[in-house]
Parts: sequence; structure tokens; C-alpha cells
Amino acid sequence: MGRIVYGALNGVSISADATQDIWSLMAGTNKRIELHGWELTSADTAAEICSLSLQRISAAGTGGTAVTEQAADEDSGTIDSTMLTDVETPGTPDGVLMGYQWEQLGPVGHVFTPEMRPTSVDGQGFALVCNTAVAMTVSGWVCWEEL
Repeated sequence: MGRIVYGALNGVSISADATQDIWSLMAGTNKRIELHGWELTSADTAAEICSLSLQRISAAGTGGTAVTEQAADEDSGTIDSTMLTDVETPGTPDGVLMGYQWEQLGPVGHVFTPEMRPTSVDGQGFALVCNTAVAMTVSGWVCWEEL
């Protein structure tokens, strides 16, 4: 088993710009990552529909904010992957895995069973893309394994 890593989102402001990565996750050079799960909650108090898609990405986007990742086991060594939030210029898409319609009044997310966990190619990753021009403030988490 590889290193389990968490990335926390806490009050992240997402601008009203269609097609941006709410979060993106990239494996280190010559490394792969396996997505274990993710969840988002919104500070919105009125329902506003957002179209989201979980995508594979072959290159990271630009304009985001780096997240300080945390290993589940602090003795497991240096974290090789990187996570960004509010990526205004999305990463290079390499296929849509799942789509979601989210009204923002409850959580949205996915915890993958072991058989369903998406695994990246070396040096590539995943992004949760907002396809709707909706401003929001989100919190949540992403969990992955470095292979």
C-alpha cells in the first residue's frame, strides 16, 4: 500500500467563471495516484445548480492556490503529489470520469470502493471541474494514495 494523503479545502472562494477546476491533483514525476474519495460542502443558503465533472488531466492548470497536503501517517515520508484549488485556467483534460448536478444545499462527493478507484498515469492526475458560472465558497476534502 502506498502513502495515503489528504487535501483539505476550507472556505475556498470559487469565482463565477465557467469551466474552472474547483480542485486539481497531480502525481509527482514518474509516480501515479489513486483517488480514494472527495467531498464538498457550500456556504450558499439558497439552491443554485452547478454542473460538475470529475476528469482525468494530463497537465495542471494555472491560477490556483496550493494546498498543504497532509499524509495520513506522518512517518510515511515526503509527499510527492500536489493539489491546487480555484484553478481559473483548468488543467489539460484527458477524459471525463463522472458528472454531477449539485444544488449546493447539501454535500456532494464520492467515496470509491477499491475496485472503482481511478488511477492516474505517471505524472498525471484528476480535477473536479465546475462547468457552470456560479460563485461559491466551498469546504471539503480530497483523499488519494500515492503509488
